[in-house]
Amino acid sequence: MSEMSEMAEMAEMAEMAEEMAEGDGNAGELSTAVLAMSLGHGLYGMSGIGKTVLAMNLRNRDLEDLEVESDGGDESDEELMVTLGFVQPVEESWKMARQQFPCKVGGTPAWLDPLKLPEGENTQCGICGNPLQFLVQVYAPIGVDDAAYREEVFHRSLFLFVCPDMACLQQDQHHQRKKREEKPCRSVKVFRSQLARTNRFYSYEPPSAESEPALKGVPVCTWCGTWKATSRCGGCKQVRYCSRTHQLAHWRAGHDSFCRTVQAELAAGNQQSDSTATETLQSSDAGQKMGTRVSETPQQPGIATAASDKLWPEMELIVGEEEDSSPSGDQGVSNDAQKLLEDYETRRAQNGEEFSAIDMQDVEESSLDQQHWAAFQARLARAPGQVLRYCRAVGAKPLWPSLQDQPKEGDVPRCQNCGGSRMFEFQLLPQLLYYLGVQNEADSDSLDWATIAVYTCAASCNKSDSSFEGYVEEFPWVQLAVT
Repeated sequence: MSEMSEMAEMAEMAEMAEEMAEGDGNAGELSTAVLAMSLGHGLYGMSGIGKTVLAMNLRNRDLEDLEVESDGGDESDEELMVTLGFVQPVEESWKMARQQFPCKVGGTPAWLDPLKLPEGENTQCGICGNPLQFLVQVYAPIGVDDAAYREEVFHRSLFLFVCPDMACLQQDQHHQRKKREEKPCRSVKVFRSQLARTNRFYSYEPPSAESEPALKGVPVCTWCGTWKATSRCGGCKQVRYCSRTHQLAHWRAGHDSFCRTVQAELAAGNQQSDSTATETLQSSDAGQKMGTRVSETPQQPGIATAASDKLWPEMELIVGEEEDSSPSGDQGVSNDAQKLLEDYETRRAQNGEEFSAIDMQDVEESSLDQQHWAAFQARLARAPGQVLRYCRAVGAKPLWPSLQDQPKEGDVPRCQNCGGSRMFEFQLLPQLLYYLGVQNEADSDSLDWATIAVYTCAASCNKSDSSFEGYVEEFPWVQLAVT
């Protein structure tokens, strides 16, 4: 079945789920598969990895007899339900607003807490020092069957940022094993935010397409639309920046021309209001338009704009359950390793060379890695379009592409906020690079990874004892592409 067909089928199932939900309100009759695949207007009006979880949260007061199964910590990886993430174009922009609690890739983040954003070094690549670029956000509320569940934690989102420089990602490999006291320098960072259902930012009731946030967020950088603005252009006074790096990038992209025009108008007494000025960016190449407009007028509430044309394309994340394995899907795994050994033996025989102990060890290790990679490919082949795998459960583990560079015991640090242990929650797959338009060339310095696994606080702790607001940094583990 093609990816588009799969998406159409998922949309159909979502409509069925909504009809059933509106019919008699009995969540017990809704299969978790249908709930997990719900799109757009689900039970709380948003798309999210935690759709099934959120359905339970919303109805737990009305369904006191609802039985929640516990895995008891002894289920195998195959028995744990894995939710898959797929990308599709954004057809209705209002769904990406923060009050809709979206799951998304690229563009600008829809911050859950729009006031207390990460600041300072938290926003920068620890290797090159440049601002990190937004990649993915996942709306993932805690389920009633999760040990971390509590009524005051209703909304919960995870945000992942990456430095677009591949050289930094390669150096990141040497830093991710360092313990906290060694101050690891990371080029990939993850932040978690959570709120009670009653909060100062959003309505208690599920949002509609016309819903607006109760409070405006802090001004963000005009260039990236991501990080809190800490300075203003000294010339036109109309644009803000998170860093000197982005101010220079904006200037080189054409802001210098706009800025001089505004200053000339101000000098002539034709001052324009901040609320009505608009800017059309022009590239430094023969004055050609970059095709990006930066508007200072009130935007669609809850959606940030950005002047940069370097952001990754914005896409919506939709979800579905992973299907059970089929015997034919994994058929070639052991055969692949066996063929590798046979080819090696043939080459050695043709050259008249004998096997040494080291030779045999190399072949065995290579065979194991080849077999592991084949198994990884076979697993992904069940749903070729998947870009994300989500499974926050006791005993859940990432699907590793390689036997190399997996975290050992103690490599995943304890939560820096509460000191508790962390658990695996989701991973990004290399297929996402294709949808981002990243070049896949051997001599390219573009981003390339095998997987990025995210580990979060098992207790999903609050930022502080007195406040749910703000962001807690979590831990990503990067495994580079298999070579």
